[in-house]
This record gives sequence, C-alpha cells and structure tokens, in this order.
Amino acid sequence: MRKFVACLILLLSYICVPVGEAAPIKAYVGEFTVTGGQNKDELKGILQTLLTSRLASDSVTTIDSNAGAEVIVSGSYLQIGKVFSIDAVARNSKGEVVTRAFVQGESQDELIATISKLAQGLSDGIARRYALIGSSQPVAEAGAAAVPVMAPPTDIVRPTDIVKPSTAAKAADGAPQSDIIRATPVAKSAGGGWVSQRLTGAMSGIAMGKTLDNGDREVFVAGPRALYYYRMGEGLKLLAEVKTGGEEKVLGVDTADLDGDGLQEVYLTVLSGESLVSRVYVADGNGLKKIADNLPYFMRGMALAGGNKKIYVQQMSSDADFYGDVYELVKSGDRYEMKNPLKLPRFAFLYNFNQFKDRGGKTNFVVLHPDGYLLVYSPSRDELWRSSDKYGGSELYFQRPDLSSFRTTGDPMRWIFLQQRIVVTGNGEIVVPQNGGFWVVGNSRSYGKSAMVAFAWDGSSLEERWRTRQSQNYLADFVFDEARKELVLLEVVKKAGLLDTGASALYIKKVE
Repeated sequence: MRKFVACLILLLSYICVPVGEAAPIKAYVGEFTVTGGQNKDELKGILQTLLTSRLASDSVTTIDSNAGAEVIVSGSYLQIGKVFSIDAVARNSKGEVVTRAFVQGESQDELIATISKLAQGLSDGIARRYALIGSSQPVAEAGAAAVPVMAPPTDIVRPTDIVKPSTAAKAADGAPQSDIIRATPVAKSAGGGWVSQRLTGAMSGIAMGKTLDNGDREVFVAGPRALYYYRMGEGLKLLAEVKTGGEEKVLGVDTADLDGDGLQEVYLTVLSGESLVSRVYVADGNGLKKIADNLPYFMRGMALAGGNKKIYVQQMSSDADFYGDVYELVKSGDRYEMKNPLKLPRFAFLYNFNQFKDRGGKTNFVVLHPDGYLLVYSPSRDELWRSSDKYGGSELYFQRPDLSSFRTTGDPMRWIFLQQRIVVTGNGEIVVPQNGGFWVVGNSRSYGKSAMVAFAWDGSSLEERWRTRQSQNYLADFVFDEARKELVLLEVVKKAGLLDTGASALYIKKVE
C-alpha cells in the first residue's frame, strides 16, 4: 500500500504543473493606425514599440513577428485637438476576440502612462481568457473578458468626452460605424447616410439650388466639359445638361440669388485657352437658360465669416493667374459689376480663403497654403498661426504656357491647381476637406481617401472640433447645408483613365 501511494504521488508530480509555472502566452503587437495628430508615420511605430515593451508580463511574452503568435494585438490611435483615444483588441490565431481595452488622455504628456495602463488591461484580459497550464486554448466562460473597448458610438468626434462605453465593443470588432464620429456620450445618432446612384464621369464641382415643395432639392454638378442639372429626392433625376465646346474647361460651379428675386442663379466658371468665358444660368425646373456669357472672371460662392452667401470674383492677366483683389459680384438687371474690393493676405486667392470672427469680433482670414497648410491671418494680414498637418488637396487644375521655366521644369506649361473651398458656419466653425493620396509628386496627383474636418479659433490656434470618418474616395467638392446640418459630398469613386471617363457619386452625411 505504501508503495502504491508513493507511486501515485510521484505520478501526480509529473502531471500537475502549478498555474504560476505555465508557459506565458506568445503575443505580437502590430503597427497602429493613426488618425489626427502630428508625425503620423512616426507615431505608428512608437505606439507599437511602447505597447510591445509594456505588454510583457508573467502571463504574456511578446515576440517580434506574428509567425507563431498565439495572440495578435491591433490598435488604433485617434487625436482630436489635444485629446487622444487609444483602442486595442487582442485576437487568437482563429481571429476570435480574446480581449479588448481602451484608454484616453488629455495631452501627449500622458501618452506613456496611458500606454502602460492599456498594456495592463490587455495582459489581464489575456490571462483571464486562457487556462495557463501549458495550453493556449481560451477558457470557455464568456464572461471572462472583462476589459471592454470603448469606441465612438455615433456621428461626430468632439474633444469633450472621447467615447461612450455601452457601444464600444462594436467598433473594436470591426462592425460598421456611422459616417461621422462623435465624442460626446449623449450625442444624437446621425441616422441615414444617403448615397446617390453612380454618375458617369469624374466630376469636379457641386452646388445646391432651391428646395421644392415636396422636399426634393435642385443639384448642379460640373464635369470637365459639362454642367448637369439634377433633382435630388430618393435618387438623382437628370433634368438637363449643358456641354462646353472646343478647348473650354469648366473650373467650378456655384449658386446664389444675387438680385433677390427668389431664383438661384448658377455661376459656371469656364476657361477657354487663356481667356475666361464664364457664364450664368437660371433653372426653371426643367432646363437651364443662359442669362450671361463671356464674363472675364473666376467665380466662387462664399459666405464670408458665416454671413450671407455671395458670389466673389477675381480676374486673370497675361502674366498673373489670379490678378488683383477679390471683388463682390453685383447683379443689376441683366448686367454684372465688380464692387467692394477685398485685399487678401499672402498666399491667398479666390479659391483658397475665407474669413471668421474671433471672440472680440475682429475678422480674421483663414487660408489654405499652396502646400496644404492652414494659415490664420489677422485683420492687418499678419500671420498668426500655421497648422502642422496638411488639408485641402485638389486634382482640379488648368494650364498656361510658361516657356521661361522650361529649363527648370522641363514642361512648357504651368499647372495651376484650384484649392478646395473653406466653409465658415454661423457659429464660427471652419470646415475644410482633407484629401490624402496614393501619391502626390509635383503635378502628378492621385488622391485616394478623404475626410471633412471642422475647427474653431480659441484665440491662439485652430482647435479641431469634429471630423467625418475617412472615405476611400477622392473628395472633389462639397456643400455644407447649415440649415439642414448636412454635408453633401461629391466623391470620385473611379478614376478617369485613357479609355474610361471614371465615375462619381453624391453622399449626404448628417452633422448633429
């Protein structure tokens, strides 16, 4: 009997390994995705390195490759203004979620401490999900994953309160999210998300007309060689189109009711060779009627400092692409005149500026630099602030002969890109697009993703207030319908090629 007991004890000593001596789980931390903030490419690797070094513990060991990893951790970093949020999810080799964790901070000074907190949450979650007895099979109890991920639940991200816990798990698991990211926990859902049918051609401009009694709206879309008149309801119904001729190129479309007769005029900027031959139309519900032709202006509709929308113009000269001051266009009967000149600050021209009022009521300028940086100028046109990130980004351009630079550029033509519009709302928010690209090299541009970003001036700098979720399309133009709280986006969903004219679509996104 004693021999039997001794053998049994010896056998159990080989079988029963204490939990504390189990082999740690092998985990690999992948590169982070980064939205907002500065030095994004550098930050991706920094976050990966920080989390890798801090995730290692008695229960988890980190490895340098996903080959052989039992757990793979992926993370995302979102920064709005100075506030940042970091989400991470750990999955096993089958792609099943093991655990999730979330942290947030008020400034970059808190980054290392929050990464340490994130690592602790992930490590604890992984340990709870695995029976650490030399096996990497998760524990069966579903309630073991106690560390929730928190992700934006609704439509707009604002840097007041990054997330709402109750819907966090959906974002980390990859479930569809709404079009706009909101940070406030009591945010109202945007709902909807209207998308038009596919439009043939890579379009470049959009403007909204009047709203009809049944709720439908007039929409005017410009392509390189045409103007299209649609009625927007459940879909888009084409009512009329006007083609340009010869070497004419459409550079933009806008609407405004300058004479106050209740009808929106349609202002079409057209370039023919080296001459501006812009036109004005009115829509009668069925077709387009031309009421002015051969206007020697670039034209753009703007509500300066969130005021009433007007049409502003700038001229071209033989040696200047944008000549002189910007003027307000005034309609008197059948005639158009330039009045009320506005002198712009450095780098500004008709297509890349707007104005906003600060807390003291002073009117400042906001300008998109040719390199994509946002600039703020004082009323005396002194530079007050410059962004670190780039915004705008446009593929729309025209060309002019430039033989004087041929030796330097190797191109007999000068390429002039028309920047994206800047919208300033009645409450002082500054809304700008942000196109990113597959590649942008000199005059060769191909943007492949986009977002809309809103800022507010705090007296010292522009602070980001909200942004839309990133689209995988180039944003050609947009309208912000402030009354409806809607962004109407014109996106190119297929690039034009040698044998293909490309395709576009309209998107409506609620901003509530």
